[in-house]
Amino acid sequence: MAMFRLRTDAEAWFSEIEKTQHVRSKFDLYYFCLMAGFASGRSNETHITGAGSKEFIDYFIDDYKSASTLLIGLLVIAEMKYKGIDVTEKTSVRGLFKDIVDARNGNNQLTEHGMKRMNAYASGGFEYLSQKRDTKPYSIEEFLRDYVALIGDALTPA
Repeated sequence: MAMFRLRTDAEAWFSEIEKTQHVRSKFDLYYFCLMAGFASGRSNETHITGAGSKEFIDYFIDDYKSASTLLIGLLVIAEMKYKGIDVTEKTSVRGLFKDIVDARNGNNQLTEHGMKRMNAYASGGFEYLSQKRDTKPYSIEEFLRDYVALIGDALTPA
């Protein structure tokens, strides 16, 4: 069964802001990392199995259920960029989509491979965030300020 996984070093890095009222679930931390991974184009499968990460849920929680199709779409787009597939290559796009998405999976609509790749982007996003900041976040306000800037930087062409 495909599960969302959060790196154990990410949990430690977010430990101060995870305790705040504004971070309501572990999925919020996963989302921060995932969006940074998508924005920066970074993915890393090294830390998404074994002791390097923890499974925490196999479905999009209620707060993210309405955004699940958007997140899956962003995964498909990120993988198209990663594999150099142009949107006009219909056969390649269809094949990629079949490799990542399984609408019959009512929990998260991802195949095992799709979940592995989504977790890899969350892992790469954590690396991006932790490398770009001098320290782990100690308040949600300063983290969100920096987060917006870092995502903007990642999306700005060099």
